[in-house]
Amino acid sequence: MKKILLLFISSLLLLSGCNPPLESEKLIVYTSFYVMEDFAKKIAGPYAEVKTLMPSNGEIHDYEPTTRDLVNLTNADLFIYNGANLEHFIKQLEEVMNEENPSLVFVNSTKSVNLLEEDQLIDPHTWLSPLNAKKQIEEIKNAFVLIDEKHSSYYNEQYNKFAIEFDKLHELYKIFLENGKGRYLVTSHAAFGYLTSAYDLIALPIGSLHSEEEPTQQNIAHVIEIVNTYEIPYIYAESNAPSNAVITVLEETNAQLEILYTLENLSEEQIKRNADYFSIMKDNLLAIAKGLCK
Repeated sequence: MKKILLLFISSLLLLSGCNPPLESEKLIVYTSFYVMEDFAKKIAGPYAEVKTLMPSNGEIHDYEPTTRDLVNLTNADLFIYNGANLEHFIKQLEEVMNEENPSLVFVNSTKSVNLLEEDQLIDPHTWLSPLNAKKQIEEIKNAFVLIDEKHSSYYNEQYNKFAIEFDKLHELYKIFLENGKGRYLVTSHAAFGYLTSAYDLIALPIGSLHSEEEPTQQNIAHVIEIVNTYEIPYIYAESNAPSNAVITVLEETNAQLEILYTLENLSEEQIKRNADYFSIMKDNLLAIAKGLCK
């Protein structure tokens, strides 16, 4: 959190002059970032209005809720977040809402996920393993059932439908990545540990868990050595504008740049084509398999 505490900001709610919206049969649901929004919409269907706090160009690792976010949450029924220490503001947000909206249900979607650690830090990128994502959407479904029993059969049906899709996606990953077992996946930062662990790849991140942290020269040199030794064909970044560290590795090797998406937000192109978790994860699979064909 920044030095200005959310508890202080909450006092502004009383001065905002905002009137609560008219009563509606729809649940009002907020999520922390894109993939949580996508999962919530898949479960809720027509029975909830689902929005996300973080703007499409935001960075969830250092996102700070705004005063407008807090005002909106005073009228919400659910707040769904990833957990695993990704949203650092949760504890203080809960304290604020205990005063302003005590009926708001906070949903930690990773409650039943086995968490990985990297350099003594919890890896929060759980959803990049399809089977973890399946557990997360189940937690979200359970929350909808808890607060809206009237539509529980619908929520359970939606979960069952998408659970099959997560299983199918997992099987696709197993098939396409079978020949890559024991091989390196070189990424710009350590976001893909759950994926590499699930499919027996070796994660080789250039940077740390947090994309904004600069990697050490020693780590960059180590990655360059591995890439050259094993003639690794692709370095995976999250956009076509890679970090200086990624550019250095590309310049010192014969590797090419390829894109992997973390689903923390969507690009304009993805929004235009109505991309979702499944379509983007299939894009990721094709990109990874491309580098393992050799």
